[in-house]
Amino acid sequence: MYSHTPVAPQACRRPLRALFILSLLAASGTSFAQSNDDELPVVVVTASRTEQIVTDTLPHTTVIDRDAIEKTPMQDVVSLLRTQSGVSVRQSGGQGALSGISIRGGEPRHTLVLIDGVPLNNISAGTAALEQIPLSAIERIEIVRGNVSALYGSQAVGGVVQVFTRKAKNENSLTLRAAAGTHNQVQASAQVNLSGEKVAATFGISHERIKAVSAQNAAAMKKIVPYGDVNPDKDGYKNETGYGHIRYRPNDKNEFGLRFSESRGKNQYDSAYGTADSVQSNRTKVSNVSVYSDNRLSDNWHSNVRVSQVSDRSYDYDSPVFFGTGVSLFKTRTTEFAWQNDIHTKAGEVVVGVSRSNQRLSSDTVYDNVKRNTTSLWAGYTLDKNRHHLQLNARTDKLTGLKRENTGSIHYGFDLTSKWRIQAGYSNGFAAPNFNELYYPDYSNPNLRAEHANYAELGLQYNGDGYGSRVTLFNTLYRDKIGSDPDTFLPVNINRARARGIEYHGWMDLYGFDVNLGLTYQSVKNRESGERLLRQPRFMGSLGVGKTMGKWQTQVDWTVQSGMDDVSQSKVSGFGVLNAAVYYAPIKEVKIGLALNNLLNRHYQPLYGYNATPRTVLLSFQYQPTFK
Repeated sequence: MYSHTPVAPQACRRPLRALFILSLLAASGTSFAQSNDDELPVVVVTASRTEQIVTDTLPHTTVIDRDAIEKTPMQDVVSLLRTQSGVSVRQSGGQGALSGISIRGGEPRHTLVLIDGVPLNNISAGTAALEQIPLSAIERIEIVRGNVSALYGSQAVGGVVQVFTRKAKNENSLTLRAAAGTHNQVQASAQVNLSGEKVAATFGISHERIKAVSAQNAAAMKKIVPYGDVNPDKDGYKNETGYGHIRYRPNDKNEFGLRFSESRGKNQYDSAYGTADSVQSNRTKVSNVSVYSDNRLSDNWHSNVRVSQVSDRSYDYDSPVFFGTGVSLFKTRTTEFAWQNDIHTKAGEVVVGVSRSNQRLSSDTVYDNVKRNTTSLWAGYTLDKNRHHLQLNARTDKLTGLKRENTGSIHYGFDLTSKWRIQAGYSNGFAAPNFNELYYPDYSNPNLRAEHANYAELGLQYNGDGYGSRVTLFNTLYRDKIGSDPDTFLPVNINRARARGIEYHGWMDLYGFDVNLGLTYQSVKNRESGERLLRQPRFMGSLGVGKTMGKWQTQVDWTVQSGMDDVSQSKVSGFGVLNAAVYYAPIKEVKIGLALNNLLNRHYQPLYGYNATPRTVLLSFQYQPTFK
């Protein structure tokens, strides 16, 4: 089933060598910084479920804040995540196409996606429709690498991507943005922020569309599906989103709020089993509503209560009909109650929490079961004392129809000097089988067990004035991995796998240039046969360089990925993609931008048989006044 991946082609070897040389320079004394000295430290919450400065986190965590989002040449969140070390993206076509996020050799179903703290992964396939969330609706993104099941339960074996939507601020402002470009690309968004003495609110809407490329490569697909034809026309994508946040602060110790968002996307795609004139499309609606109470009950006790509901609705249309009725509907609705308490003691910080989630699947396919309830308890402890840093986490989850899962983790860091830290971590985790694997008619196995993993890492971090870097060795051992039985093609717990590698992340502020470098080398194999697993590249790299010069801002991003094995014994060649953007602000309230994606117009396939978006040119105008 698996075979050896060939060496990356010559077109990919040159950027690989260039990035390798940059990593040697960084390791020899040139490192990279996340923020300037005059900036406030970047605070994150995902790595320990409590507030931490990002450079203090023991699990490797990075942040893409609003400022970085507004400067990036990327036009969607999936492309933006591709620039992060340790992250690979599986995208079946251009912008808006079905996508999966893989972290440190895990599968997309091993990456937990949160939106404002609420799990977004659906129950049918176990993945999240992250591609439907536009950048205009995002305040920041936090990425935690490595298994954190002891913090978040099922699905967090590979890591966590948490998206925070736009939040209400203490200002009265308006943001209007319009953009147009090649391939019928159009973007328009508006956001208003209103603030009073105790109440603040923000509301926003956005619209975008593009029609750049045929989702599938007809010649490539013909090699694995010789009896079908792909419609060669360009496949379009359209998205409309609305969001809001209202908060009430009666005093400095209490906050009550409401968050909501809804994204509706329509994506045209291709089927290799169709005809040259067949039409396929998918309509996806992702919505989230949550109310919360955030209270400081005493100087040492902080409580947060949240009630939320997330729904993911997917409707597919296929004409002429090849399989079934030509239409399919899947809708996951997740209702969750969560209560977390943060307690400060002289001996360290303690976190205790409980949650209850109810998931329900609605579909025109008749599943044997459509409900799953999960009850979870978790506890955590962090200590920063002198040169010692400790994080302990434990969690228990009871999922309907599966045995109780108990997970734990330990992370320890020791400051060799005021700037150098060595750190290590060990944890276990699990990923519950999804309902397609358990209950889909005639193609499932109701006796499946959860996948399990044991994870270990060893890292070295340098954090200086204006530069820093982090190197991490990681190793994940999977057991009970879900695969396909070669005789019946049904899902079974048969595979054991290992994902191990080395990851480098460096950041630097060099003469006003903001530089970020990410390098990942990994080996992901079947532990029994020694063969490489599908869709797991050996090497991923990214280099980002930004500069602010008075009224001008520029950003250049270069991402590289080596070749990999894919389905039906196919191979995906390595690729390198260059993206660039320049912005000019003639006055404080106005910003004009020009973004060029895939600047060199590289024709490559992110997955075998699927086309990537060609070069796009986008001209934007933004007006952002403030008022009393």
